[in-house]
Amino acid sequence: MIKPASFLLSLALAGIFSVSAFSANGPDDPAGRGNGILGVSIGPGVPFYGGNGFGPAFVIHYDHGIWQAGPGTISLGGFFGTSLFWDTYSAPGIDYNQSWTNLGFNGRAAYHYGWKVPGLDTYAGFGIGARISIYNNEGWSNGKSSSSVGALPTFFFGSSYFFNEIFGVNGEMGYNFTYAQIGVNFRIIR
Repeated sequence: MIKPASFLLSLALAGIFSVSAFSANGPDDPAGRGNGILGVSIGPGVPFYGGNGFGPAFVIHYDHGIWQAGPGTISLGGFFGTSLFWDTYSAPGIDYNQSWTNLGFNGRAAYHYGWKVPGLDTYAGFGIGARISIYNNEGWSNGKSSSSVGALPTFFFGSSYFFNEIFGVNGEMGYNFTYAQIGVNFRIIR
């Protein structure tokens, strides 16, 4: 199993080598009308169903530039994410493990603006979707499992920087499937 710290270090090293391997000749309007952006990110997950502490989350997202709106572009897209939380408790005569697994999918819309800086894409948006939370408990009350399904409203803002026409890095914050996430983006050119 890949540890989150090892994954983040690998991601950071890949980004550093990518910067040196690609010149900073990003596109003038990365999220322009007709272009798609596919991203893969990691960050601290949102505990939807009683999760305690830190839980890593992995997100795959896609945004497609649909309409030109003034100096920017409105995109439509979606994401799929998963997060894991776990807790272990031990005391004399009591040992139990509990875990939460969250799955979510969401449709989203965003406004993108590049500030006339080649390779830069800043954006803000909102979305709506659903999440499924699965809870497992071992050792307490002879074990317990349950699940819940609920709405997943989101709002977010972020920035991407493309080193060339295809590859870039991304950071995003808000109430999404993560509180904050970093990752890599791949631009699908029209």
